[in-house]
Amino acid sequence: MRHQTWWPAILVAVVAGLVPAPALAKSITMSVSPTVEVQDGNLIAHVKLSNSGDDVAQSVTPVLRFRGKEARGETKPALGPNQSVEATVSVPSGELTGGRWPYRLAVDYTDANQYPFQAVHVGLFSVGETPGPKLAVPSVTADPLAGSGTVRVTVKNLAGAARHVTLAPALPEAIEATKPTQEVDVDRWGESVVAFPVVNRTALAGSRFPVFITAEYDEDGVHQAVVGVGTLEVIAAQSRLLAGKTVLWVVAGVLVVGWLGFLLARTMGRPRGAAPRA
Repeated sequence: MRHQTWWPAILVAVVAGLVPAPALAKSITMSVSPTVEVQDGNLIAHVKLSNSGDDVAQSVTPVLRFRGKEARGETKPALGPNQSVEATVSVPSGELTGGRWPYRLAVDYTDANQYPFQAVHVGLFSVGETPGPKLAVPSVTADPLAGSGTVRVTVKNLAGAARHVTLAPALPEAIEATKPTQEVDVDRWGESVVAFPVVNRTALAGSRFPVFITAEYDEDGVHQAVVGVGTLEVIAAQSRLLAGKTVLWVVAGVLVVGWLGFLLARTMGRPRGAAPRA
């Protein structure tokens, strides 16, 4: 059995599932629906976890992360097909200025073989009356990942003032971003592209993961954050090797055809010998 697909439905619900190789293999499809609030210096997440697959998810545990702090919720021993469970997790939020703030919610679980998987969700919450952000993340792209690769993020400034932006990726633990944060200065009305190196640690070939990118900046005492999302596909190392060999064969074929065409042109272009005299 192989866990293969993690699809984001919307920012408030992330689906992590299986696309089985055998026709009769079962799958786990985990969706996460959180609502959050700040109360008495704590960020509290009320989470609904649902398994819409046809296999049992085991050791299902929500994990809330905010500003370097982490808290794990109560572990559900098993979550069967078409079953749901609700949980509450909280972490200290500290003193927050007004604005928009990002949080991360992960769900750890295993399959019947005790192989670990993780669904990841990134959301935003507001503190006080907050104007709309003047920043966007129009694209998050990545090439198919075998061993290591790159996630490319485009940041667009929507205002006539330069901005200093902090970017951070959110990925399942099976994929590591070797640069957890990067900072970039974006000119007025300008765009910047930032590359995050990533390494496949334990993700199975055939898996597809959502890649969340948070972009944060401060302006006039207000904290702003936006979230971009893309997809990262994991492939087997030999698949990339075979793809390279295919390219080489195509190039070799083109060269052979070109050489044959050259010889044929030379042969047809030679003047024929003069006819003998009577």
